[in-house]
Amino acid sequence: MPYAVLVDDNLESSETLSILLEMEGYETAMAASLKDARARIAERVPDVMVLDRTLPDGHGMDFIAEALSHGPITIVLLTGLSDPADAKEALRRGAAAYLVKPATIDELKAVLDKAAQKV
Repeated sequence: MPYAVLVDDNLESSETLSILLEMEGYETAMAASLKDARARIAERVPDVMVLDRTLPDGHGMDFIAEALSHGPITIVLLTGLSDPADAKEALRRGAAAYLVKPATIDELKAVLDKAAQKV
């Protein structure tokens, strides 16, 4: 079963996404900060990380390289900010996708399915 860590300080968003991903066959864990995300990765390196851009203790964009240093993780930056330059930068740093909230489960699933085909 693939494992996803959802990093967002909006608990409601994380809970909704967790339910949707679990319906798609994922095991999920939530993290409300980068500190929490580091703890989740230390426990178990995820297959997927859905990462908010702005968190209470840092910028999700800056966390991409750190997360990827633990192994191959499909990282999706999920943010409320629609910024083409940010999207390009996220992909350059190693994110698989940059989705703007409210993204649908179908959009997220398409990214995850595409990443799974590369493995």
